[in-house]
Amino acid sequence: MFLTDDHLHTRFSFDGKAEPEEVCEQALKLGLSEIAITDHMDIYSNKPYGHILDCPAWYEKMQSLKEQYRGRLLVHTGIELGQPQINPGETKAFLEAYPVDFIIGSVHNIENDLDIYYCDYSQMDIQAFYAHYIQWLMELAKNYDYDVLGHVTYPSRYIFERTGNKPDMAVFYEEFCSLFKIVIEKGKGIEVNLSGLARNSGAPMPEADLLKLYRQC
Repeated sequence: MFLTDDHLHTRFSFDGKAEPEEVCEQALKLGLSEIAITDHMDIYSNKPYGHILDCPAWYEKMQSLKEQYRGRLLVHTGIELGQPQINPGETKAFLEAYPVDFIIGSVHNIENDLDIYYCDYSQMDIQAFYAHYIQWLMELAKNYDYDVLGHVTYPSRYIFERTGNKPDMAVFYEEFCSLFKIVIEKGKGIEVNLSGLARNSGAPMPEADLLKLYRQC
């Protein structure tokens, strides 16, 4: 069986604590064949990309891991590239300076660098917000570089945690079909993000109905 995990963060990310070597050792312990370490590079409207990540140290470490684990574990240098459309110049500069093997294209922030984590979901029209979020994904999918789109139902995590409600994805099937067709026509993919299985939501992103819809597309 071929096992891989292509969404992994280390101490180089704001939400990571593990040393990169610890991630690799755990992958070996679990019997994985390869991994992509995809630390965060979130793009902001008013910050240079180097504000987010210690790029020289990160890149040097990622390259050294490939040699350190050669023959035991295939280690790809990845990145989780957040909302590149917010600042295309910084996005382009980063990708030119630091070539990577694998890109997760994600949307964590929207207009005015508003982090979806901090939205007050009890005070908004969830359906309108979600439709707007999908438009952000479509802009990323059409015009920017990525290998997979990350956690395409990302707001659902926080909507459920804050309100106890799970948005009905059937309402957005038409929008998701349009998104998926863009991804498929570009020869790219979507991520099956399993982090929700370890959180209160108890569900992957996206859930099974959207994975079936993606397959149909």
